[in-house]
Amino acid sequence: PRHHTHPSPPVLEYVFDADTDRRRLGQAPRVSFLGRRPSDPEHQFSSTVELPRQHARSCVSATFQLQDSIRDKLRPITVTLAYGIQGAGAMRQSRGATLPPLLPVL
Repeated sequence: PRHHTHPSPPVLEYVFDADTDRRRLGQAPRVSFLGRRPSDPEHQFSSTVELPRQHARSCVSATFQLQDSIRDKLRPITVTLAYGIQGAGAMRQSRGATLPPLLPVL
């Protein structure tokens, strides 16, 4: 069988979102991420990571700090993670006899 390789390694986009339970109740988040993008709200940290090959492991870290004015320091701070392949779904099949190269999936 013929194997197709993706022309470049896939890039994973991810977003850490902090204090999600509290924000769901309409309350302000108690933390802010350090080193976040200027476009990210204080309670989020987003970035990308390249996946060089299948089954490769990659580690990223994000640091947040508790805001000074917060009194509720006992309830846990929930952090959620959303991720996806950058540009997934952007390529559409063109009209032609051949199929485009297969794209990676999660």
